[in-house]
Amino acid sequence: MHTLCLLDIKVKEPDFEAMARGRTVFLPPRYMSVNTAAEQLIEAEETLGEGAFSPTETLCVGLARLGQTDQVIIAGTLEELKEQEFGNPLHSLIICGDTHELELEMLKQFIVEGSKYKLDGKDT
Repeated sequence: MHTLCLLDIKVKEPDFEAMARGRTVFLPPRYMSVNTAAEQLIEAEETLGEGAFSPTETLCVGLARLGQTDQVIIAGTLEELKEQEFGNPLHSLIICGDTHELELEMLKQFIVEGSKYKLDGKDT
C-alpha cells in the first residue's frame, strides 16, 4: 500500500505578535515543499527509529503542480528527493509500499539519475 502526503498549506495564518498589539494581520501564504517533507520524514525516522521506511532505500515519488503544463514528477529515495528541484507549489509526496512491476516500469522515466533505488534488482 502506498501513502499519499498532501503537503501543508498555510494560508491566512494570523500574526500573533501583531494580534498581541491589537492588530489583525495575516502572514503571507506558505507552502511545504517535497524537499522539506523529505527532510522532516528523515529526521522523524532517525529520532524515533520505528523502521517505517528507509530514507536511503524506500521508493518515493515527489510531485509538483500535477496536471499542469509545468508539472514535475521525480522518483527516488527520500535522501535523493530532498536534493531535487521541484519549483513552485503545490507539492505532494508518495511513499511507496510494495510496488507492482507495471508501476516500476512507469516510474523508470521519472527516477533520479544514478538513484540508489533498484527498480529491477539492478542499480539504475
